[in-house]
Amino acid sequence: MRRPTLILALLLPIAAILLLVDWTFPFTAMWRVVEDFGHAPLFGVIALALLGVSRSRWPSSVVRQYGFAAVTAAVLGMLTELAQVPVGRDASWGDLSRNFLGIGIALAAFAAFDRRLAIPRSVRVLLVLTAATGLVWTIAPVVEVVQAYRYRTAIFPLLADFSQSSRDSYWSRGSGARRTFENGALRVDFVSEPFPGVAWFEPRPDWRGYDQLVVDVENPNDSLLQLTLRVHDRAHSWEFADRFNRNIRLAPRERRLVRVPLNDIIRAPSGRDMDMGHIADVSLYRSDPAGPSRMIVHSLRLEKEEP
Repeated sequence: MRRPTLILALLLPIAAILLLVDWTFPFTAMWRVVEDFGHAPLFGVIALALLGVSRSRWPSSVVRQYGFAAVTAAVLGMLTELAQVPVGRDASWGDLSRNFLGIGIALAAFAAFDRRLAIPRSVRVLLVLTAATGLVWTIAPVVEVVQAYRYRTAIFPLLADFSQSSRDSYWSRGSGARRTFENGALRVDFVSEPFPGVAWFEPRPDWRGYDQLVVDVENPNDSLLQLTLRVHDRAHSWEFADRFNRNIRLAPRERRLVRVPLNDIIRAPSGRDMDMGHIADVSLYRSDPAGPSRMIVHSLRLEKEEP
C-alpha cells in the first residue's frame, strides 16, 4: 500500500472517532474553541492525503489531482456533518465552513510550492497569501480565547469590572437584554420579556478562600427595580432549588453594594453544598416582568472579610 493511501486509511477512522463520537468534555470556552479549530487542520491533512492518492492514479493530470482532492475532501466534510445528527452531535454550518477552510488552506499552501504546477510566480505568491490569510482567520479565535482567559485571571478577585469592553463582553451574554459598555460600567437595557438580564458564564471558578460576593449595581430609573441574583456551579441540575437565588430591590436612582456571604451560596442547593471550586455562572436579571427598562452594573468581585 502506498504511503498516501495508508495515511488516508488511518485518517478516516480517526476523523470518524473525533467527529461522530459524543465526547463528554467540560463545557468551557477553551474546549469549544479548540473543538471548532480542530476541523480545519483535520480536513487540511485529509485533503493532502487525498492529493497524494490522486497522484498515483492520475500522474500526468495535475489539475485533476487537485480537483479530486478538493471535491472528495469537501464531500467528506459535508457527510461528517450530516452523520453527526443521528449520533447526537451538533452539526453546524460553522463547522462545515471550517472543514472547507482547512481544505482550501492546505491545498493552496501545497500548490504554492508544487513544482508540477506550471504557474507564474505571482500566482504562487497569491496562493501563499491566501493560505496565510486563511490560517490567521482560523487561529484568531484560539488567540482570542487565550487572551480572554489571561484577562480573567489578571483581574481576579474581580469577576467583571468593565474597563475593557472587548474582554468583559467575552465572558458575558445578554438574555432579552442589550449590553452597552459606558465609562467603565455595563448598561443593560431590557428589551424583551419576561425575565431579561445578563449572565457571566464561566467566571474564575474557584471561589474558595473568599467570604463574600459583592455586586455593585445601580437603578437609573424613576421606579422600583426588582432583580434576582443567581449563582450556580458546574454540577447544576437546572432546577430552581439547585442554585443560589436572591432577590434585590433597588429604589429609584439607588446604587448599592450588594454583599452576599459565600456561606449562603454554599448552603443554597437543596440536598447538597454548592461546589465553590467549580462555579459556572453568575446571573443578574429583572424579576418583575413589568418593571423598568434598565440597570447599570459597575462591578462584580469577591472579597475576604477583615480579620
